[in-house]
Amino acid sequence: MEEYLRSLISGMEEKKECLEALIEKTGLQAETVKAESVDWDVFDRLVDEKDELIDRLDALDEGFQQVFDRIKPELEGKKDSYKEYVKKLQALIREVTELGTKLMSEEQKNRGLITDRFAAEKKKISTNKTSSKAAASYYTNMNQINLIDPQLMDKKK
Repeated sequence: MEEYLRSLISGMEEKKECLEALIEKTGLQAETVKAESVDWDVFDRLVDEKDELIDRLDALDEGFQQVFDRIKPELEGKKDSYKEYVKKLQALIREVTELGTKLMSEEQKNRGLITDRFAAEKKKISTNKTSSKAAASYYTNMNQINLIDPQLMDKKK
């Protein structure tokens, strides 16, 4: 039983480390998006790294649940015998929950930053498109100034 509890504690500590790494990567994403010139390759790399961490978290959650389901009936009957393990596990669960909340908050902020950045990029593209259209129109009009209208010419042979 103690081995299972140590396994749960170890899994929770690993989950805590994964969440801390995710928070760090999320902060790096925010810095990348806030930069004057966004390096989207760096941003994509960070997304890929976060995907790997999230997959790891999912595996840890699944493993934790399987072990917990296996020992739950025995643990409920003998809580006092494993009091120290349970306290440690509860403390880790609180820390992991706080980290999860912090991560969600950071992700929400990043979503706003990215939305704003995309809107700014879209506006830049629209402005460039309008400028290009105006330049092309100006060029076309200027080329037609020196054109002699054929209606003014004599059509007799």
